[in-house]
Amino acid sequence: MASDEARWLSLERRAGETLRSALERTLREAIVGRALRAGVRLPASRALAQHLGVSRRVVSDAYGQLQAQGFLLTREREAPVVAAVQGRDLVRPEPSPQVPPPRYNLSPTRPEISLFPLKRWIAAAQHVTRRDGWATLDYREARGERVLREVLADHLGRTRGVIADPADIVIVQGTAQGVDLLMRVLRRRGASRVAVEDPSQTTARERIQANSLAVIPQPVDDEGMVVDGLDADAVLVTPAHQFPTGYVLSGERRRRLVAWACANHCLIIEDDYDAEFRYDREPVRALQGVAPEHVVQIGTVSKTLAPALRLGWLVVPAHLVDEVEGTKRLLDHFSPTLDQLTLAEFLSRGDYDRHVRRARSMYRGRRDRLIAALSRHLPELKVEGVAAGLHLVVRIPAGVDDSAIARDAKSAGINVAALTAFRIKPAAGGGLVIGYGRVQELAIEPAVRELAGVTRPHLRPRRSASIPMPMPSLAATSVSHRT
Repeated sequence: MASDEARWLSLERRAGETLRSALERTLREAIVGRALRAGVRLPASRALAQHLGVSRRVVSDAYGQLQAQGFLLTREREAPVVAAVQGRDLVRPEPSPQVPPPRYNLSPTRPEISLFPLKRWIAAAQHVTRRDGWATLDYREARGERVLREVLADHLGRTRGVIADPADIVIVQGTAQGVDLLMRVLRRRGASRVAVEDPSQTTARERIQANSLAVIPQPVDDEGMVVDGLDADAVLVTPAHQFPTGYVLSGERRRRLVAWACANHCLIIEDDYDAEFRYDREPVRALQGVAPEHVVQIGTVSKTLAPALRLGWLVVPAHLVDEVEGTKRLLDHFSPTLDQLTLAEFLSRGDYDRHVRRARSMYRGRRDRLIAALSRHLPELKVEGVAAGLHLVVRIPAGVDDSAIARDAKSAGINVAALTAFRIKPAAGGGLVIGYGRVQELAIEPAVRELAGVTRPHLRPRRSASIPMPMPSLAATSVSHRT
């Protein structure tokens, strides 16, 4: 602890106290009260004496007394260090027990971070730092770096059919900030109700509610979100790959959703969270490209590169973008500049496209192996949502508690999500949402075999009903390749 860091210390003598006693008491109270924590190095006696306006002997004597009492540790020619002592009785929660990591991580939301092209990313960061110098450390535009917005506009138009002027893009810190920012704007404009898919990601709903907006659930079927009966000021939707079911919003539903937004002057918020990973068919065009004046497209590199980069973007209708930018400025002024410039360089060099192609190939291999393992070990269960993304859904028969299966799996060291955990309203039929982003290919077979062992006892009561249900053969397995 340097002498500068001790400036908060002050010396107030009580009646009858000497300077040494007052300093000793002040330091002891700070140590017991944990303002000075164990291991903190105090200023040298000369520096503290100068700061307090006392003689060096006063400080040396106080240090010596505290060392004798066990509050300080001293060495010759070194400033004293605070010792580990019993502090004040503080009400502290019991530390949570350390939970060991799962043996098999089948979380549906985790990408493979070991794929991150670290060397190329560092090279791009070094390049932009040398090129732009000290300017990268100054205050910047709230809307985001112009070069990144220009490159993104081209990239999104080429890969997703997004219609974007760079001026209509706002750089944010991931989908989380993007959703929160938009909810703030909607609330300020008088909105009170936001429709979401049911089932859907729970954290997005929490952000809506945190901004004092009501969550209106809209059911999902095999054509995506049901548009009939939609009654809200805005809607948050995952049309390219519905989370967690994996369905794609059908062409008819897309047209009706856009017509609803136009007729009611409402906003569609399109979460395009994993559209880069499409395996069995060409990607569907982003909804924003169909109705740019009524849709905000949210994109992120959390799934394609790494969650910790906290880099995302909003493609905002022109009439709304200034308000969105103003809200971003109030939240955190601007997103980290060096990361933005590095991503722009990464996109311009073609490194991003090369990385996505490599990741897509690897994830497809994992998906194929997962489907094959499920066909072998749980052939009676239907698999859905396999054409894209980093997860699929295994449907569980009605009457079987998928949350109980997920709990038993967790006890067995398998991290898997229950479909009902993402529901707002109860609905018939559960499932297991199984991710393959974070599990190695060689681990998929044993993971599914053990998951089947956990799942099968929950399925047995149905087979022991009055009308026996024969186990289908492997050849008759019902694995659906629906999107």
